[in-house]
Amino acid sequence: MMMLLIALMLVIILTLFSKIKVISTVILNQEKQTALIAVYFYRIRLMNKLIDLSSEESNEEKSIREILKLLHSYSNNLLQRMKDLNDVVTILLNRINFHKLSWNTHFGTGEASAAGMVSGGIWGTKGLILGLIYAKSNLKCDPVITVVPLFNQKYIESKFDCIVSIRIGQAIYGILKVIRKYPAKKEAII
Repeated sequence: MMMLLIALMLVIILTLFSKIKVISTVILNQEKQTALIAVYFYRIRLMNKLIDLSSEESNEEKSIREILKLLHSYSNNLLQRMKDLNDVVTILLNRINFHKLSWNTHFGTGEASAAGMVSGGIWGTKGLILGLIYAKSNLKCDPVITVVPLFNQKYIESKFDCIVSIRIGQAIYGILKVIRKYPAKKEAII
């Protein structure tokens, strides 16, 4: 009985110090919007999921201007949520190690002046996100960030590749910290 208890404690301790590796690829372009997420534990794939991010009603062809407006509204919503959840993001990002970070964007508006302005906006947004990652997480690689404006055509494509890892014990501790900081509401809102 004592040997079984010691073996169980060893398994729990080894599990808490083990790492989970998450590999994600997000592709956004005019034809498809997909995310591929794979989760590994000791090089054993636990999950491999392809998620279609496009909405069902967006089958009609959208113009580049509409797509840029949609991306702008998504980024504004993301920035507002990040302001609201700054403490949660800090707690979770402090425990994550980035092993690969690549974000490539190719776009064109059809007009050279508009492409230049949009290029500056995209660089600013990517710089803001990269600065947040530098400040609040452990970046173990050199990130590859590119923006390629296409001045004579209407086109948009963005590909984001990322490999992160976190120890299981740190993930549990971070989640418990978030739960303790933001307890669940005790009354239901109807």
